[in-house]
Amino acid sequence: MGSAGKLSVPIAAVAALLAVSGCSEDKPAAAPASPSELARYTAAPGSAAPTQSPATAAPAKCVKTAGMSAKQLTEYLGELRSSGGAYQSKGLTLDSSGLNFTPEAVQRPCEAVKVKLAHYWVDVEKARDATAVTPARYEYGYTLIDATSYKAGPQDGRVPDTAPPGGNGCQGTVSVVYLGEDIPVGSLPYDLELTGTTAPVPVEVNEDGVLSAIYISPVDVESC
Repeated sequence: MGSAGKLSVPIAAVAALLAVSGCSEDKPAAAPASPSELARYTAAPGSAAPTQSPATAAPAKCVKTAGMSAKQLTEYLGELRSSGGAYQSKGLTLDSSGLNFTPEAVQRPCEAVKVKLAHYWVDVEKARDATAVTPARYEYGYTLIDATSYKAGPQDGRVPDTAPPGGNGCQGTVSVVYLGEDIPVGSLPYDLELTGTTAPVPVEVNEDGVLSAIYISPVDVESC
């Protein structure tokens, strides 16, 4: 019997075939990551890391806020949208329950952000009775209750002990969330409405660093 014939392939041809099929040993080195203000969230210690399929979306990115100035942080938080998706909704809000932090997944802060919350009594006094042609006129005086710093985030939720005080008799309250210098009393609103309800309403405070402000009307409007 004759010996079986052997197929002889040149070494150069083998290398070419391997390169075409993706089996080449000469793999390109990974390019170094470029510096960025964005970092990725990591799983909490002890939590199971989810298995990702090739079709799984990349993790959401967060923003490093530690080195921001008060002005930069004010602009950032002012533009941070809520995860609720409502038009022009904010990721950091103040309501009857206090500070609420629910930003959208993209561009949320990597670490907790520190903000200030000030509460004021609003003393309401009737300056002129109503007539057949003109409504009653009221004057307002402000007294600071307290101003405290709080941390919000990076997890979603309400910040404890931040609920605004309610009104009583002829006293209402104004609460302001802000950054930077304390708010001058002269910047607080003097066009408040006596609503006859304790539900908070948003008000404008024209001062740098203000993120949100709400007003709670006095309980007994008629006695003022």
